[in-house]
Amino acid sequence: MRIIRYNDLSGMLKVEPDSLEDLYLLAIVIAKGDKVEAKSYRRFRPNEKDTGEQKEVFVRLESEKVEIDKNSGRLRISGKIISGKPEEFVNIGSYHTINIGPGDAVAVEKEEWKAYVLRRIKQAVAESKKPRIGIIALDDEKATVSYIRGYGIEIVTELYSHLSKRMSSKDYERQRDQYFNDIIKTLENMNVNIIILGGPGFTKDDIRKYMKSKNIEVKKQLAYAPASDAERSGIREILNSSTVADILQRDHLKWEFAYMNRFLDGLRAGVSHYGAKGVKEAIEEVNVILVNDDIINNEEIKAVLDLAERRGRKIEIFNSGDDAGVQLKGFKGIAAMSVDE
Repeated sequence: MRIIRYNDLSGMLKVEPDSLEDLYLLAIVIAKGDKVEAKSYRRFRPNEKDTGEQKEVFVRLESEKVEIDKNSGRLRISGKIISGKPEEFVNIGSYHTINIGPGDAVAVEKEEWKAYVLRRIKQAVAESKKPRIGIIALDDEKATVSYIRGYGIEIVTELYSHLSKRMSSKDYERQRDQYFNDIIKTLENMNVNIIILGGPGFTKDDIRKYMKSKNIEVKKQLAYAPASDAERSGIREILNSSTVADILQRDHLKWEFAYMNRFLDGLRAGVSHYGAKGVKEAIEEVNVILVNDDIINNEEIKAVLDLAERRGRKIEIFNSGDDAGVQLKGFKGIAAMSVDE
């Protein structure tokens, strides 16, 4: 996520989402009645007999429905058009749907931006700048080393094996070991905890066996995945694999489950609370609020979160679709506890 502009007086925040996760966050943040501005397309028909053509327009509408289209990976915001340009292609008062994908700028105007919502957006901005995972696509000729950031793939270096079939067996083995050592050194220096090695053939398996035979341990979590080549396309293939999806899911769930376990421990001890009423009544006794993202625009929940914000309580927003979020839903989607941090 990238913040393009924020005007506290007008309540206008303009952002550029980088990923599907950012779109999901915007789907949570944008509420009914918010004003949304973005580029879009309208079909212009000079007359009823004409099939018309798509024209690029800039529209401002009042949000009525917000959803993620999982098939296209886009955010869909529907509502009545308030204004737009060029005026001849925009029908004020008609219904329209804005489609937002990664890289598309969108402006959202609210009567009031809650501090905990702005913090969550700033957190998404910070997360997009940090390397989330490392991927090395390799074969017996080269290794392409990359960081996966919120905005996409960043290739940082390429390592070459310089192997040749014309080499003697001894020279070939020595050069191959040097190639593996270069990769291992790179692994150790990468600024991530999780690195995935992938590629065609047996090279990724050979380097794993090499590290085991030499008793080499790197202080990273290593995983392995297949890929068709050792180029950017191979990295993209690894990134879209179930291996990466599972790792990212586990990494995200880790902190959610840690909070849920603390809440459950406190519940057994009689010091945790849940439900809008229970959390509100215990607001002076707790310092952390857990809430599912799918209810933060509920008026009763917003009132509780506003009170928690004024009292300086920490608010953690869960993904309601994750396992921990489903568990929290069993406690009415909102809970509170005291945590020593």
